Amino acid sequence: MLLIFVIIHSFGTVQSLGNEFATSFFEIEKVFQFPKNDPSLFLIQAKSLISCSFHCQKLNSPSFYYFENNATCFCCSGHDNYTGEEGQTDNEIIHGKRTETVSTTYTQVGSLKTKRIHKQPEPIDCLELFQQGYTEDGVYVIKPTGSSTTDVWCDMTNGGWTVIQRRQDGSEDFYRNWEEYKQGFGNRSGEYWLGLENIHHFTKSNSSLNIYMETFQKDNMNPFSAFAEYSIFKINDESDKYRLTVGGYHGSCGDSMSPHNNCQFSTKDNDNDDRTGNCAQDYGGAWWYRSCHTANLNGLYLNGVNTENSRGINWYYCWGFYYSLKNVVMKMRRDM
Repeated sequence: MLLIFVIIHSFGTVQSLGNEFATSFFEIEKVFQFPKNDPSLFLIQAKSLISCSFHCQKLNSPSFYYFENNATCFCCSGHDNYTGEEGQTDNEIIHGKRTETVSTTYTQVGSLKTKRIHKQPEPIDCLELFQQGYTEDGVYVIKPTGSSTTDVWCDMTNGGWTVIQRRQDGSEDFYRNWEEYKQGFGNRSGEYWLGLENIHHFTKSNSSLNIYMETFQKDNMNPFSAFAEYSIFKINDESDKYRLTVGGYHGSCGDSMSPHNNCQFSTKDNDNDDRTGNCAQDYGGAWWYRSCHTANLNGLYLNGVNTENSRGINWYYCWGFYYSLKNVVMKMRRDM
């Protein structure tokens, strides 16, 4: 059953939120002309202009003023402009107007609840949101350059990374066809694949790839977890079968991705590898296979140690072909 909860910003909500942040207006009463105790005005502390805009956005305030000298933010919920008294200089107060809108929805499928933030106009990726002051991990609506809007999980804790793949519990079937891998599938709060078309549009700008991998505690593997990061990451368009360019490795347990550099993507119904037969069919996944793989992160979820040679979620140069990982997160970020 799918349940949807929508938070609608109303004046009453704004007022109650404002009371959490509001402090004495004594300081700004010297500067602006406004009715005393006006309930649509909010004074908050903010470390930066971006933070000021972000907090006023939460209060649904269309206009804001930021005081650089004492890190104070003045949100104007019901008014557009105020006239400052003489003596205030332009470099002390920065005035901004918000033209964007933000809505938040909650969806629940079974026990999995997802918070979804939609800012309009949509940013091109998670990095842009992070640079605008969004710091909470979660699902956001973005619009890659040259593409349509899509939901993604944003890793804001580590600086605005866009998650393109996640494996964590085997709840999602990753043995899928070409069209599904092109468009993407899964739940953005759980297991999912973002889609080759989206990844292609993201990587039109110079980008990096980060992969985090984790084993099952029951297996006592050494190492328990590892990461691999690549300073070069690009996916060509569908006419070139989403050919992979990857390089510039550094990490903690072996480079299993670089051997796939310059390979086209293959699925069970679209074979583009260099091997007689179909690697995707033989090894239960979909990937940039050569003949066939040293990494198979879209492989079968086989719960750790297994006897199915190379068919699991493999990272060969750390755990070999007979170990299938528990958790994988692949994420990318445009170069700053």
